[in-house]
Amino acid sequence: MHRRSSQRSALCSALALMSVLSTACSPTLDLGSNLMWATNHESGELDDWYADGKGGLLLDKAHSTVEIADGPAHSGRYALELTDLAKSDTEGPGIYRELQSPPDAYYSAWYYLPRLYQTNSQWTIQKFRSRSDTDAISHGHDLNLRTLPGGQVVLYVFSHDAEYLQAPLADPPAFVPVETWFHLEVFYRPRADETGSILVWLDDRLVYDLDERRTTGSDDVLWNPCNIGEDIQPAPPVLYLDDAAISLVRVTASGTLF
Repeated sequence: MHRRSSQRSALCSALALMSVLSTACSPTLDLGSNLMWATNHESGELDDWYADGKGGLLLDKAHSTVEIADGPAHSGRYALELTDLAKSDTEGPGIYRELQSPPDAYYSAWYYLPRLYQTNSQWTIQKFRSRSDTDAISHGHDLNLRTLPGGQVVLYVFSHDAEYLQAPLADPPAFVPVETWFHLEVFYRPRADETGSILVWLDDRLVYDLDERRTTGSDDVLWNPCNIGEDIQPAPPVLYLDDAAISLVRVTASGTLF
């Protein structure tokens, strides 16, 4: 971790920014210069994801849905609801923000599982992808969930690059709760050579630190929260997402930048 110490010191010197939602007691992010994009879905629409023509939906042929739901929400009234009808390990409901020539950045969101699901296949809830010269979207690194025999739900990282594939499970394991909102944050250094890296925090605990690896296939990043799984029971699996952000500094679970 020493190679990031100077960067962390610089980031920690940034002013912590936090304001309070007028409609709730939960903190929301102040749109300062370090915050590149954010949404709390309180417009009741998907407009923040489409902003500036740099995002939108990635849907499948099974007519899975990505909708603004009136509860449960992490803050305020609304959240994003993703319902997977595709029953596929490659397709499912998703939404994205796309960055051209992106800087090293932090991607964060709150997630909610409304019940315990049995994963009989991989269950992907977030992807980092890239777009090729032919405009085809390729896979990169995924955040996946797996249900263990004891009923715990564990988070793990999978790479579609054959040199890396599945990262070893965190120690202690990165268990996510059911029927409770949890916060995921990813530091993503996009590189087409082996100088890229990915760090993952679960509720402010660093659970994965993966460096010296290729992380993108082009000068382009698609951040793609999603709900993809071939055999997740009971079907269809539903998950919720709220208070998402892309920032140049960390966005903590308390809603502060540092």
